[in-house]
Amino acid sequence: MSHFFAPLVSNLQTIVEHGGYLALSLITVLEGVPAIGSLVPGHTAVILSGFLSRLHILNIGIVIPLVIIMAMIGDYTGYFLGRKYGYDFLKKFGKLLFIKDEYIEKARTVIGNHTGKSIIFGRFNPITRPLVPFIIGASHVHAKKFWFYDFIGVFIWSVTSIGIGYIFGASYHAVAGIFGKFILIAIIVAVLIVWGYNFVNKKFHVFAKYELFVLFFNLLGLYGFFKTIQDTLQDHAFMAELDVWINEFLFSNLSSFGISFMKILTDIFSPTFLILATLLLITYFIYNKKFQYAIISFLSIGGLGIGYFIKEIVARPRPEHALILETDFSFPSGHAMAATIFFTLIIYFFARNIKNIVWRETFIAVSVVLVLLTAFSRLYLGVHWLSDVFAGVSFGLFWTTLMILFVRYVEIIISSIRGRKGL
Repeated sequence: MSHFFAPLVSNLQTIVEHGGYLALSLITVLEGVPAIGSLVPGHTAVILSGFLSRLHILNIGIVIPLVIIMAMIGDYTGYFLGRKYGYDFLKKFGKLLFIKDEYIEKARTVIGNHTGKSIIFGRFNPITRPLVPFIIGASHVHAKKFWFYDFIGVFIWSVTSIGIGYIFGASYHAVAGIFGKFILIAIIVAVLIVWGYNFVNKKFHVFAKYELFVLFFNLLGLYGFFKTIQDTLQDHAFMAELDVWINEFLFSNLSSFGISFMKILTDIFSPTFLILATLLLITYFIYNKKFQYAIISFLSIGGLGIGYFIKEIVARPRPEHALILETDFSFPSGHAMAATIFFTLIIYFFARNIKNIVWRETFIAVSVVLVLLTAFSRLYLGVHWLSDVFAGVSFGLFWTTLMILFVRYVEIIISSIRGRKGL
């Protein structure tokens, strides 16, 4: 599977450069479309484009005019839809995105009294950004007036947002020199995850108490994975020295029984076998109409694809004393990833339904031990370094818990929409 990603990795710079402009254009345009724009992270994408420009991945001379043009196209699309379909369209579909009628009426009144200011400052609010152009069009404000004020608002917003990302990119190198680039990325992602968790829980009260443990293990896996990457790419890191020591120690203490046993383990809990087991689990959940569990399982096992993509990026050679033939790269361990994903799902789905605390803790302990044995089998057979399996376990834990939280969030959004429609 790893070789499938090799062409992508070899052309990664080109893909990011050209695909980045395309993605930025599409997201910026869609943000101006009513209803759809509320779901598109346009402002985040624009700030990110400034950050990538400072890192010389994108060209700021292209990014600024591109964002301005695409933002105005998106706004005019909203304006055109407003003129054509009027307020009834927004009232009908706005309910699906929690846009209340009183918000629309309030915005309509403000726009009527302060049209120019509303167009300019409406772009700086994530709620009004996709809403104002539509209401302006529905209010039949002349197109020339809309174009004039919209250009001012878009220009200021675009330059300011890109500038924020660019400045952050400038300070990124200084801060990364203290923490390390990968740890800094992990901190940023962790802050976003915690903020998102708190925001969603305050608004919808969706997460149960036990899902605080899911959040904790998510952050733990995130830190472990990025810390391991950082150490792996350094020449004299502690983890690198430990890798060599563990590899040499195990190679000098091999036994025929140990080799046979570990080969059985590595075959039973191979990624292929665990993918098939997960597909059976998904079939079971669909048959029992537990669609949320089926979706979580499907998205979680999809994390293996990301893991193999990372293999090609890091391109780390395997140890020399391997007892079985493996032709792909070493970091991270696919076996450790697959086992962690599968048994994390097993624990999340079934452990809480075991009422007897002794049996429940035993069930969890056995699942954890099987993950550790699978990871250790790869070390014993000499096909992975210690940091490979540590990264595989960390990434598997991070990705699976992230998918659990994500699906729970989407579930409550869908339930709220159905409740508003009276379904």
